[in-house]
Amino acid sequence: MKGAVRPGISTRELDNIGAEIIRQHGARSAPKLVYKFPGENCISVNDEIVHGVPGCRILDPGDLVKLDVTVELDGYMADACETVAVPPIKREQQRLIDCAKNSFHAGFAKVRPGARVYEIGEAIQKEVAREGFSIVRELSGHGIGRTIHEAPTIPNYPTPPTC
Repeated sequence: MKGAVRPGISTRELDNIGAEIIRQHGARSAPKLVYKFPGENCISVNDEIVHGVPGCRILDPGDLVKLDVTVELDGYMADACETVAVPPIKREQQRLIDCAKNSFHAGFAKVRPGARVYEIGEAIQKEVAREGFSIVRELSGHGIGRTIHEAPTIPNYPTPPTC
């Protein structure tokens, strides 16, 4: 899907491309399987933060597109999301994309046996704040395995320890 993002393509066409790749690998759309999601993939554009439903929306130059792919294969699930800009890309859009990647890597660098969720969220928040952006506090990272959203929940900001 990432390679097909261009002006004039619809989110439904992107979803069809993703669906075909999922099928070719013998996998199934996890959102469709678990939540009866109307698309195969979640595709969000611009101010649609996450979990956008693919449809007739046509991409325009400068749009930011979030491609959120979650698949099931042999009883296990995998989840990945990436933001892609429809050319031409503006400097601020590239900064936002880079910040998302860098904050993910900052948080991931804190993941280890015995790590505290607080430390992971703190690393993410610091990277985002350093770049002048903000966290959507209602959304979080999560475990994945036999279903889409499993424990642990990983907030993207430091949370106070619980007793």
